[in-house]
Amino acid sequence: MTETLATPVHTTSASSPLGSIRHHWPIFLLVMWILAAILIPEVWPDAYFETNYDASLEGPSLRHPMGTDPLGRDLFVRVWVGARISLLIAALSRIIALVLGTLLGGWAGYRGGWVDLTVMRIVDVMLAFPTLLLAVALVALWGPSLVSLFVALGIASWAEIARLMRAQVLAVKTNDYVHAARSMGCEPTPLFFRHILPNCLTPVLVWTTTGMAGAILAESGLSFLGLGVEPPLPSWGALIAQGWDEVLRAPWLTFFPGLALAITVILFNVVGDRLREGWDPLQKSGKNG
Repeated sequence: MTETLATPVHTTSASSPLGSIRHHWPIFLLVMWILAAILIPEVWPDAYFETNYDASLEGPSLRHPMGTDPLGRDLFVRVWVGARISLLIAALSRIIALVLGTLLGGWAGYRGGWVDLTVMRIVDVMLAFPTLLLAVALVALWGPSLVSLFVALGIASWAEIARLMRAQVLAVKTNDYVHAARSMGCEPTPLFFRHILPNCLTPVLVWTTTGMAGAILAESGLSFLGLGVEPPLPSWGALIAQGWDEVLRAPWLTFFPGLALAITVILFNVVGDRLREGWDPLQKSGKNG
């Protein structure tokens, strides 16, 4: 009688439910963080603009978990409203950069010739200026507002994604399925949007996720300089700037907005790294090998 030897099955941490939870916990935390920014200002008893001079510069307590500012406004709700503002501006600026960079960089890589030369020289000029410095110049030109802030950040950062997208298109357009579609009479524009562009978006989406952290930092920096949203709307950079004069007497005014900013940036960076690990075939093969 032939004995059947049972081969033990080794489940890796990535395939087990517990490993999956460990792998995706940054995404879960980021989603919860964004939901908190949306919901907390709606259910908190104090409005972000509500003043109470009798409670001026009160320290953290059960009534005011993050204390109050010189006007007696609850810092807890102002920090979460600031989260809304910072996340909204960062997301809108990434969308602008994503659209401009994907279309211009992708089309330049696909068409080549003078189109590629023109677009890439513009990209070189854009990359010669620091993103934050260019955004400062644009916001100073247009005037500080929510719209000018996210438009300036989007225009100042599209060149990076255009260069990335061009490299992806140059690699994808030589694939066999692209030659097959071209030989079947597919026009250049449908060929680009149907067959090439969808296969180039993975690294672009990873860049967009990690770029959210940089956009939030840039928005906070502009708001700290007084080029952000106009009062009474709070943002993290503006809250830190407003609390700087009282940093020795009321350190919570700068500590809690700075802590919220740091947590958000770390979460977006970690989520971006996890997405890169999951979508980058080179990293997967390197780990498996």
